Amino acid sequence: MIRSKLIPTLLTLTALSACSVLPKTEPVTTYQLPAPQFSASSQPALAQSLRIVTPAASYALQTPRIMVTPEGNTINSYQGARWTDPNAVLLREHLVQAFQQDGGFASVSTEVHALQTDVQLFSDLRQFQTLYQGGNASAVIELDAKLVDPGSRQVIASRHFRVSQPLTDTAVPAVVSGLGAAADTLARQLLDWSRTALQQRQQP
Repeated sequence: MIRSKLIPTLLTLTALSACSVLPKTEPVTTYQLPAPQFSASSQPALAQSLRIVTPAASYALQTPRIMVTPEGNTINSYQGARWTDPNAVLLREHLVQAFQQDGGFASVSTEVHALQTDVQLFSDLRQFQTLYQGGNASAVIELDAKLVDPGSRQVIASRHFRVSQPLTDTAVPAVVSGLGAAADTLARQLLDWSRTALQQRQQP
């Protein structure tokens, strides 16, 4: 009788001791990149369709972590904070929204839809993070972009873009807003550049 009463008690104590050594789950806040707020362009839309391909990126930028470079060549991420999508996908969707709002192309799509397209925008994402330099912080996006003819695979135009948005507040919500502002600036630069490059190509 004594033995039969001891067994449940021992099992309960074992379970409690096991629970006490398990690591606590870190609370995580998930952030969206602020959506672009572009107005329709006053210029007539190009007759061409554009595909924005997800930027190629390093392993760190292929994750949903919100990245920060505190000094030198180190790269870390903010604890307890994540994006809704990996960095490269997040930027692609932001660019698609901005291009669609601008209305400068006949249509804008991604490789996800695999639609027929006249021009493709390929890119390499070099930086998408908070960068500390000389005690000052900024939200930095660095991108190498190429406009490509999908039929001939010819590079129509290429350009390096680097946007730096100063940060006065380095809390994660302020960093998210700063990266959103930097993404808006990048989108505007990409829009102007791509339209000019394609218009020049059409000239005799």
